[in-house]
Amino acid sequence: MTRYTLYSGLYRFFNGVVLLLLNWHIASAQGGGYDALAVSTTLSFVPAVFVPPLIRFTPIAGGARMTAAGLTGISLTLLAIAACWSQVHAVVALNFVLWIFFFYLESTWEVWFNDEASGVRGDVLRKHSSLTMTVNQVALMVGPLFAPLFTRLIRAEWVLVVCAGLFAVVAVLSLGSHRTATASEETPETAGPRRAGGVNRLYLAAFLLVWPILGTFNLMLPLQALAHGRSMLTVGVLDMLLGIGMAVAGTFLHRLTKSLDMRWVLTGAAVAVAAAMVIWAVVPVFGAAQMVAVFALGCAFGSLRVLLRAEAAENFSPRQVGAIVANANACSLLLLSAVLAGGRFFSAQIWLAPFALTLLLVVSFHAIRKAQHNRLVPAEVSE
Repeated sequence: MTRYTLYSGLYRFFNGVVLLLLNWHIASAQGGGYDALAVSTTLSFVPAVFVPPLIRFTPIAGGARMTAAGLTGISLTLLAIAACWSQVHAVVALNFVLWIFFFYLESTWEVWFNDEASGVRGDVLRKHSSLTMTVNQVALMVGPLFAPLFTRLIRAEWVLVVCAGLFAVVAVLSLGSHRTATASEETPETAGPRRAGGVNRLYLAAFLLVWPILGTFNLMLPLQALAHGRSMLTVGVLDMLLGIGMAVAGTFLHRLTKSLDMRWVLTGAAVAVAAAMVIWAVVPVFGAAQMVAVFALGCAFGSLRVLLRAEAAENFSPRQVGAIVANANACSLLLLSAVLAGGRFFSAQIWLAPFALTLLLVVSFHAIRKAQHNRLVPAEVSE
């Protein structure tokens, strides 16, 4: 599990750097703006449709080796993007290819985690889940803070080249993992989610909201910063605060899991999001108020992801978790497209999207609890 935590954390860190560089470039370059960024964000979710059959029938055995294959694809695509950096439309097109591997990896990392968690249950599983999710989210949100610092030293396209090399290094290191028995025992016919009285569909609905929350958050931040005359560094700081909030939530749930009722966790998440929306709406100056709101959103979203990940690992096998995540990501394209289409006419209010979707994730958990006959849900499950 240590190897998995380290490599997944490195991946998330470089991922955060790359995502901010691409979004900022598309939003600020000549020929860019809301339309270009919205099209790029929507297209980035289209590859999710292809991932479920890719995960279901992939001939590669084991989450670690599947992950290495996806990292190799990212590395090669980043080199192509760097080569045509000045062509915004080419960057948007290659961003589509890049996200094929991103979504593939969203499933393979979960398969790898479940490989490592095979035979582990209860408090030990929840500790691993909380730790890995906290590390991953902190790395993902801290990465953007370093992006503007890196671009002050070298050109943005060369930052992508460096990241491509580092992704390749992580891919090679990932091949050293041999914990593949659980994944290889399953056949394609048993890789899909099992029927569980409709509970699997509720998990699909919950996972479906995860990427639209992150996608709309990553879209609205550069647009809001540009609208208020702020720099890329401001976006990096806000991204970092979201990650810090998620880390705080993971640590809090990890330490108090035995004394906290899940109902209070869900209530606290809903209150935090509602308060963040009010703060962002009533304070017109773009600054400290938005930082507080993003931190509160991170706490709420982080706690919900902890719960979702551990519950999925407890109730489904590695391949089944991979299939659930892949199918949810594919379905999330419709939701994201609808949100961004509406945002075209209400671009000044597009900041509302990640907050409202997080509230829907709270509602999804209430539905899961009801479907499971109010069975006690591990309050510290942690991407």
